[in-house]
Amino acid sequence: MKKGKLTIFTSYTPGAGKSFFMVSKAMEQKEKGVKVLIAFLNGRHRKTDVLLEANDVSDFHGERYSLSAIFDSKPELVVMDEMGMQNINIDGHTFVYEDIEKLLQAGIDVYASSNLKRFEGANPLFKQITGIGIKKTIPDRFLDMAEKIYFVDRAPELMQKDFEEGTLFSDKYMHSKIMKKNFRPETLKEYRRISLEYLENYNNIHIIVRK
Repeated sequence: MKKGKLTIFTSYTPGAGKSFFMVSKAMEQKEKGVKVLIAFLNGRHRKTDVLLEANDVSDFHGERYSLSAIFDSKPELVVMDEMGMQNINIDGHTFVYEDIEKLLQAGIDVYASSNLKRFEGANPLFKQITGIGIKKTIPDRFLDMAEKIYFVDRAPELMQKDFEEGTLFSDKYMHSKIMKKNFRPETLKEYRRISLEYLENYNNIHIIVRK
């Protein structure tokens, strides 16, 4: 069986718009006649209904998903947000990226998102800047196997402005010490710098500049 194609949407910081852009690209495929399923969108730090309404999404499983139900739907393209998260599959305690691999092996194309810091090779670079690391990372083989990698780029000063205006996350995340540390001007600039340098190792990068 021919394997599915993986497209990854990433950025140097949360809130840059990678999930929005991912869903938008998926809806473009739907307009072309592709059977698209929005299987999972992370709603822990934002309202997913705004994202869905803006993209006119009708086929949406929710903020958790069933892998067996996804297969039963027989989609051609599946959208999976936050591929580094765990325990979102109601059928088991897998990581999202593990279920993505199963979909790909079944011949289903996948659009997936994650901040770059969650990948095993990039995570230590981010940790050097702020001391904030991630225990459970995504294997770099997913970056290697991706047919396309979209890097959603928004200027650090604009990201800081969005954060200060409270437009990015729910109150719980807006007031967390980690988020405040991540959105310092010098931190954002360094995160962006190391992200672009890290992705130079890949020749399938498409940079999307958000103004």
